Amino acid sequence: EGGMGKYLGLPEHFGRKKKDLFTSIVDRIRQRAANWSTRFLSRAGKLTMLKAVLTAIPTYAMSCFILPQSLCNRIQSSLTRFWWDKSPDKKNMCWVAWGKLTRPKKAGGLGLRDIQRFNQALLAKVAWRILTSPHCLLARVLTGKYCHKKSFLDVQTPAVCSHGWRSILHGRDLLQEHLGRAIGNGQNTRLWKDPWISLQAPLKPYGPVQEAGLDLRVSDLLT
Repeated sequence: EGGMGKYLGLPEHFGRKKKDLFTSIVDRIRQRAANWSTRFLSRAGKLTMLKAVLTAIPTYAMSCFILPQSLCNRIQSSLTRFWWDKSPDKKNMCWVAWGKLTRPKKAGGLGLRDIQRFNQALLAKVAWRILTSPHCLLARVLTGKYCHKKSFLDVQTPAVCSHGWRSILHGRDLLQEHLGRAIGNGQNTRLWKDPWISLQAPLKPYGPVQEAGLDLRVSDLLT
């Protein structure tokens, strides 16, 4: 009941129009950046502000929802202007592309966060929780609603679903590229569909498969 308040910067209830919800995030970043731009920070001070304050403002929102690409571009633009401009009233030349600044320091960058990738990584963390803790309340509610006929890793994005579930599936897609199965007794590992061959890379067997062998488990080989 209620829904008029906010929790960690997000409203408790919102409808189909999410543009206003996400726009407030950009406004907060710009306002905070403008307040600090007038204090003549050094490069080290600006870098600390970028990492510790400005890029942390949308963290909770990004751990719940996938942000539109246009919004990520606006956030990146605000961070870029804070880094290069000496004052809010005067724009300076951006001598290095933002993509290079997000590289690790050992690769010649500053270790700043790529907004879109960080967003997907946070959502992948939620997907990992659903996958590894299937008995928690979050997992039971979501899988009970959306995963009737298929498992969480195999279910497709439905045409009609909440923005939160669509966001979690976006994070799950990142997990699927790097997941591998620990064999154990092999009863829950599908022979041809799960990556279980290597501990270093997500590899699965390949080759001509007969229809009768599509549903074989690794335990069938062991026994």
